[in-house]
Amino acid sequence: MTRIAPFLAGIAVCAASFASPVLASSVDRECRAGAPAFRGAHKWNDRRLELGRLTLWQSFRNSVPWRLTANGIVTGRGPVRISQRERYRLKSVPAAWRKYGSLIRAASRRYGVPAELFLTIIVNESALKPRAFQTYRGYISDEETPDRISVGLGAILISTARYLLRDPSIDRAWLEDPANNIRMIGKYLNWQYRLTGFDPPKVAAAYNAGGLHPENGRKNRWKMRNHPIGRSVYIDLFVAVFDEAIRYLAKHPSRPRESFAALFARDSIVATCARRPVYERRHPLRQAAVRQPLAHEIGSEAVPAGGRTGRGVGEGRGAEGLSGDLPGDFLARLSRHQQARIALQSRISGLVPDDPAFRVAPKGRRVR
Repeated sequence: MTRIAPFLAGIAVCAASFASPVLASSVDRECRAGAPAFRGAHKWNDRRLELGRLTLWQSFRNSVPWRLTANGIVTGRGPVRISQRERYRLKSVPAAWRKYGSLIRAASRRYGVPAELFLTIIVNESALKPRAFQTYRGYISDEETPDRISVGLGAILISTARYLLRDPSIDRAWLEDPANNIRMIGKYLNWQYRLTGFDPPKVAAAYNAGGLHPENGRKNRWKMRNHPIGRSVYIDLFVAVFDEAIRYLAKHPSRPRESFAALFARDSIVATCARRPVYERRHPLRQAAVRQPLAHEIGSEAVPAGGRTGRGVGEGRGAEGLSGDLPGDFLARLSRHQQARIALQSRISGLVPDDPAFRVAPKGRRVR
């Protein structure tokens, strides 16, 4: 056996040498927004790359920006905070996984939905009670108004379950079964994947309001409709519980493969995207191009990209202006739009830009 071990090690080294390398350019391509193009993949392996886009900053209309991290959702104003009286929900996450973890794991694998979304919905909608139900305005009975009553762990409408499964025989008793209700949660979230992309704030809004509808309430930071109208209470609670769920599964020894916690493991593309440094794009004319000044700024100083400062005619440099610090042909190498803008700003202010054609201020205009 000791003689075979070095031989097997040599085979492993040779196989690794012939394996296709993971290039930094390919990682950067997969991490950029819009690449790969969001196609609404059906299989989890394909969705992994699309979910990597959530580590970039997202927004909806004029909402607060947010992005997905290993600790949950972070907004442009920091993590989402909820009131002290609602923090009991966070303590229900471990209990929900212990009680329904096996069913959630099976539904996540079947529909390719992250397990954290199941936990969040179960905690928020029913507080882990499989026989919970809620009726809405206009409710008469389960048969006459199936769209006015939600049942079970995920608060699924009877009419929605009948529509998605194409089964008109589904009733309240069927949805009270935890296995059936968790299955419906997965099927409903999978059905809305092209709309939400499993982005937690969008999932919350679509689950609560039936879709992504703009709502510009002053107290609604997400600018997506959720109840109560005009506020962001539901989405805030959803995001807070989601953050706790992703932190809990990250520490769980047997977290499911179909989860955000697993995607943020070291060997995943999502973790690579989250840790990818932001490189400054280099433009070939960056060192030569001058910052395009506004009309009220040309009277003082214009600062080139390299950091050197040039002054106008009225400040003691004479007719040279900025041209002593920059290449003489830099303006000719800019686009025609940039040339026209610099020329227009110089004519408005009466000061000297770097092009020799505009070294003399227009007559009759006072140089500041």
